[in-house]
Amino acid sequence: MNGNVIAMMEGEQSSIEVIEYPSLNLSRRPDLAAIAYYAQQMGVRLRQLKITLSGGGASIEPGMLQFSHGSITTNTTAGGAWGFLKRYVQKRFNNESIFRTTFQGSGVIYTEPTFDHYLLARIAPGEEAIVDDGRYVASEIGVDNGLAFKKSLSSLLLSKDEVVRTRITGKGWCVVQSPIAASDVLRVELNDEELRVDGDIVLFRKGRLVQQVSGATNGAGGLVTSGEGLVNVFRGTGQVWLAPAEHGYEQLIDLLQKAGMPYGPRTTAKPRQRRTLEELMS
Repeated sequence: MNGNVIAMMEGEQSSIEVIEYPSLNLSRRPDLAAIAYYAQQMGVRLRQLKITLSGGGASIEPGMLQFSHGSITTNTTAGGAWGFLKRYVQKRFNNESIFRTTFQGSGVIYTEPTFDHYLLARIAPGEEAIVDDGRYVASEIGVDNGLAFKKSLSSLLLSKDEVVRTRITGKGWCVVQSPIAASDVLRVELNDEELRVDGDIVLFRKGRLVQQVSGATNGAGGLVTSGEGLVNVFRGTGQVWLAPAEHGYEQLIDLLQKAGMPYGPRTTAKPRQRRTLEELMS
C-alpha cells in the first residue's frame, strides 16, 4: 500500500510530509467489506506523518511513533520542573500529554496512521500562534509550545472556549490536527484589521492578534433584536484559520444518527481516539 505526499514543509535541518493512502484494504475481514467500500467512496483515507531529520530535531506527542530509522536519539521529557508544571496544566485544560518525545540526529520518523487531517504551519521569529482544542501534534526543534491564557475580561467571562490554550513560538514548522481536510480550511489574512467569528470554527491563528468577545451588532438593542448573539473578535495583523464546513458535517452526522445509522454519539476533538477502522488495520 503506497502512499502519496499531499503536503510538505521544509525546515532548516528537517522536513515534514503528510502521507495519504489512497485505498483501504480490509481483505482479511470479508464481513467488513461493505463498511470499507462505503468508507472508500466517502473519501475516508489513512494518513501519517513522515519527518526527515538532517542533523536537526523534532518533537511529537507521545504514543504517535510508529517507527524510525537512521542515527536518531530519542528522549521523552517534560522540560524540567517548570516544564512539567506547564505540561500538567496543558493536560488539565487541553488534554495534551505532560511529556514530549524528542528526536535528534539524521534519519526518518513515521507516526502511527490515523484518519485525522493535518495542517502544516510555519512559525516566524517573534510570531505567536495559538492552537485551539489541544490540536498540537508535532513541531520542529526551535519551536516551543507553552501556555496561552485568555487576556481580555470579555473573552474570559463570555466565551465558551478554553481558558488555557497552547501557545506556539520560536522558528520552524509545526503540525496541528484538523477535523476537516486542509483544502476546506479557510485562511483569512488580517492586516491591522478586524475579523468577527460566530461559533467555534477557529482552528489556528498566528501573528499579532488580540481576541475579544462582543455583540455581533453595535449597541445593546442590536444584541437583543439581531438574533446573532456574541461573537469572537480578532484584531491585528496575522492569519486566522477557519473550518467553515465543520458545523455542516456535524449536522449531517446528527441526521444520520436520527435515521438509525450505526454511528456513535458525536464527540469533540479532544482527546482523539482510534476509530474502528484504525483498530482493524493496525
